[in-house]
Amino acid sequence: MKNTHTVVKTFTALKFCALTLFFSCISLVTFGQEDIPNAPNPPRLYNNLSKEFPNLLSAPEAEAIEKELAQFAEKTSNQIVVLIVDDLAGYEPWDYATKIGDKWKVGNEKEDNGIVLLIKPTGGKGERKTFIATGRGLEGAIPDYTCNEIVENELLPNFKNQDFYTGIKSALAVLESLSIGEYNSDQYAKKNKKKDGIVSVIIVLIIIVFIVISISKGKGGGNAFTIGAAGAFFGSGMGGHRGGGHSGGGFGGFGGGSFGGGGSGGSW
Repeated sequence: MKNTHTVVKTFTALKFCALTLFFSCISLVTFGQEDIPNAPNPPRLYNNLSKEFPNLLSAPEAEAIEKELAQFAEKTSNQIVVLIVDDLAGYEPWDYATKIGDKWKVGNEKEDNGIVLLIKPTGGKGERKTFIATGRGLEGAIPDYTCNEIVENELLPNFKNQDFYTGIKSALAVLESLSIGEYNSDQYAKKNKKKDGIVSVIIVLIIIVFIVISISKGKGGGNAFTIGAAGAFFGSGMGGHRGGGHSGGGFGGFGGGSFGGGGSGGSW
């Protein structure tokens, strides 16, 4: 009888421990889900949840981005979400962006063709973050190293100059074109190497001209020539599907896509 009582007590203790562990796990999962914001209702593709920067884009700029993304989703089924937040709730940028993609189900369920462009504009230097997360179905068309190039070439230079609209618009143009195969990741890389080469040539020419003029001036001649400042600006001319009338009633809703952790990001 004593042994039976001991067995019952042991079983009860084990049962209590198992239930405690179970509910603790449930609580952790629920807590993690609550950290990530719910999908917008009604659904939108451009979402600014920032309280510190509610006007990161002006109202017309925000609507232009929303309209463009809705039209692109309607034409191609590829869905791109732009999300602006004040903090990442303790997550790394890649994890937060991936969880958004999974929780909101960005992209088509069969093709997993969603993209999340995450922007955290708050904090000091190096604390401001951005990340491009790609759905499982787009990881081949837009590999991690290409996401990194888009961050470095399109987003960060503009974000550092506080030109968020140009940065977002330029990045979206590249992502749209890559996702539908207008050109591939290698062609994008070559284009930017060529652009960097042109910039280098111009800088070298300016230096040569400055040296020649300095030498001429040093030999004593009549007129002095001074170079004050020189600069060059190169915009992204990559277009994707743009313009062309109004979208039929705006964005219809997310389609059940999933994410596997692909993408890349940076800070400024």
